[in-house]
Amino acid sequence: MRPTLKKLDVFYRSTSSTLLSDILSRKLNSRWPDLSGQDVLGYGFCEKYLSSYKKTANRIILTLPEKNLTKIEYADVHGTSCITENLSLPFSDSRFDKILCIHGTGDSSNFDLLLKEFWRVLKPEGQIIIISSSRSGGWIKNMGPFSEEKSFSRKKFKKSIIKSGFQITFFTGCIYFPYRKVSRKNKLPYLFEKICETIFPYFSRLVLVEAIKRIYAEPHGIAETIRIKNVLSSNPLANKTIIEQREHD
Repeated sequence: MRPTLKKLDVFYRSTSSTLLSDILSRKLNSRWPDLSGQDVLGYGFCEKYLSSYKKTANRIILTLPEKNLTKIEYADVHGTSCITENLSLPFSDSRFDKILCIHGTGDSSNFDLLLKEFWRVLKPEGQIIIISSSRSGGWIKNMGPFSEEKSFSRKKFKKSIIKSGFQITFFTGCIYFPYRKVSRKNKLPYLFEKICETIFPYFSRLVLVEAIKRIYAEPHGIAETIRIKNVLSSNPLANKTIIEQREHD
């Protein structure tokens, strides 16, 4: 389940979203401080979070799931945008340097398929950031559109991302309290977030994961150490025969 575009637009225009979006934007900017010359894909509802990169990024494309849109709503979307159909992204392989997904995970049953599409259109060594609702959060209401989204357990969230071929480079919780109608000039919420990240990391309402597209296989486990007795002789030809025999075995 996803909130409609109308609900998202109303929420992000209201004062209820001011502090929440500012906290998430700071998290995003700390991971991606500079996107100069890069091609960026925003999937879900990312205009609020990608606006600061518009002057430096080469191209920013906002992609919206078809199920949540009407033609009238689509006409009101700002920036370069397109509508996706059946989780299929209308882009060539290895097209983007960065992908941001917010309010785009939808139903958990389709999450793995969406990740495969992200993998396909992302360049090798490209990065993706996904912000999603966390099932382990201690409270659900008062989160605006995030309250309507399908939540994931941290274990399933990580497992799906790794299974799709990504390597997780950063994982953190965010939003530990329903900051509604709280001014971002108030510094206490930011301090509260930092404290909770350290002491109560599993009680966040949202999770942010950054992953990279690796085109080579990472080693898993530890290779077995084989000890070979010193049986080499002073004859180089004989040594070669012994080594070849061991490699054959």
